[in-house]
Amino acid sequence: MTVEKLSLRRINKDLPVPYYYQIVQILRESISDIKDEQGQEEILLPSEAELCDKFNVNRGTIRHALDLLEREGLIYREKGRGTFIRRRRVELDLSYLRSTTEDLKSRGWKPRTEVLSITHVSPRVHVKKSLKLSDGEKVWEVYRLRLANDEPISLQRAFLPVALMPDIIKNDLSGSLYSIWQNVYHIQPRDGEQTIRTRAATKEEAEILQISEGNPLFEITRVTYDVNNIPLEYLISLWRGDRYDFHVRLSSR
Repeated sequence: MTVEKLSLRRINKDLPVPYYYQIVQILRESISDIKDEQGQEEILLPSEAELCDKFNVNRGTIRHALDLLEREGLIYREKGRGTFIRRRRVELDLSYLRSTTEDLKSRGWKPRTEVLSITHVSPRVHVKKSLKLSDGEKVWEVYRLRLANDEPISLQRAFLPVALMPDIIKNDLSGSLYSIWQNVYHIQPRDGEQTIRTRAATKEEAEILQISEGNPLFEITRVTYDVNNIPLEYLISLWRGDRYDFHVRLSSR
């Protein structure tokens, strides 16, 4: 554990900008510099009292600034230990279609999956339409928690056509579904379509993801297709807004 001596400039009390907001900006910049330079060791921020002295403001102003940084996922607090810089955010590359398991591994994270439930259900209208199912066809609904380095980062609810994967529950669903498709059913995922939006976490979601109710989530809805353009999966993923960044590589036409 390192007590990091931040290089912090002073706030400008003549500006018509709230003190807490100036402090957030200063700390955000300093944290970004530290995260680019440091390794994986824990980095302890100065105490609230030290920050009060540095910025010449009251403790309420400092706490307001730290609350905002914590909600952004840049810091975390541990009772009795202090406030720490969160070392890394998880980055998902949206430029390619690949499993969450493989994506996390490629970035140096240790992935783990907890299967919360598996049910055999009739799909709702939008799922049925997206998977191009006929009347009466069933789907597997697989609800899983995804973790990176043992920290909850995502809740995923996958709807899989029973006709394509009739006995998928006999497989270990705590790993990669892509691997099961390829190795058990000889299905090759090729591409997909997805929509991203933001929303607030419900009480149940917050408890599972270990965040506060109302915290921001990214919700990604994706349909995955095989090489014959047959829909394999309708997936709803919820990603913690304080822990996840999305990366897309763009090119000119």
